[in-house]
Amino acid sequence: MTERSVMDSLGDSTMRSFTTAAAPLPTATRTFRLHRTNRTFTILDMRPAGEFCWMDIKTPDLDATGRELDAVLGWECVVDPEDRRDPATARKARFEGHWMAGLSSLHSGAYPPGTEPHVSYYVAVVDAVHAHDAAVDEGATSVIPPSPIAGLGVLATVVDPFGATVSLWQPGRFAGWTHPAIPGAPRRMVHTSITPTAAAGFYRDRLGLPLTGAVFSTRTGEPPAWTAVIQVADRPATAFAPLRLPSGHVFLFA
Repeated sequence: MTERSVMDSLGDSTMRSFTTAAAPLPTATRTFRLHRTNRTFTILDMRPAGEFCWMDIKTPDLDATGRELDAVLGWECVVDPEDRRDPATARKARFEGHWMAGLSSLHSGAYPPGTEPHVSYYVAVVDAVHAHDAAVDEGATSVIPPSPIAGLGVLATVVDPFGATVSLWQPGRFAGWTHPAIPGAPRRMVHTSITPTAAAGFYRDRLGLPLTGAVFSTRTGEPPAWTAVIQVADRPATAFAPLRLPSGHVFLFA
């Protein structure tokens, strides 16, 4: 995957660059405290607690979005045989032997009619209940209370006080990202709001989440959000280029 091939596949007119400070990619770790279970799992090279660990792409058309991800990034969208969810409504994207993202159908019955295509981003936490309640105490709005997800882990989702949605993931059988820093894979995360310094303080100081791979930036026209940065060249990232796929999903390329 090269920067030129990404530009060619989508057209230069879709790219609009802006510069921002680049935080280092958090290093995967081999240690994590799992939630209480009557089984023991061994999970290697997972993201540490307090770092982003996964993203799930919500789409009305799994096949079409899968083709877009394959064409743009070379991600292969397949059914994970270890995923207990209905393969008609849930798949995963794979690249270079690592899982990159989940794909969830907006027609699964889990989302209200008219829900727009979007991407959910997950932060690894030791205790989803504690992290959720702490976020709400600090001004976040609860969207999904802590809920077990098919034995994969415990999920909670909030909208932070600055308007960006984030999910809190307490891993069980599934921990999320394991990939190293390679072109074609998520590199870091960007949070945009009108008060980036206060937003950084909410996560790092009030919630105690290091988020070493995150950048907090001033939004320019778009609603507050977390967005993944996809590394498309084998070089340090000093500029991010927003890109909207035909499906409506937005990423940043670096």
